[in-house]
Amino acid sequence: MWAVTASHYDKSWPELKKFGIEAINEGANSIDLTAWSDASCAHLAVVYYWWQAAKSRGLTLKITGMNSTFQTLAELGGLSFIETGEPDAGH
Repeated sequence: MWAVTASHYDKSWPELKKFGIEAINEGANSIDLTAWSDASCAHLAVVYYWWQAAKSRGLTLKITGMNSTFQTLAELGGLSFIETGEPDAGH
């Protein structure tokens, strides 16, 4: 498991993507977002990027610790599967 830190929230998008990919490459099969008390669509897009990168490698990535705002953004954007673990993106 890899847990993001509060300081990760303010990193640039390329840095965030890199940190997550490195964690996945090192064997992380879950990412804990508990430290992120805020949520944005852009951060959700980065989380989806990590999820999709793992999926493209044949891996299952579990996302945990999404606060209620993240959960709502994911639901509204059709991405709730990244937390629920559903294998299909709901298409």
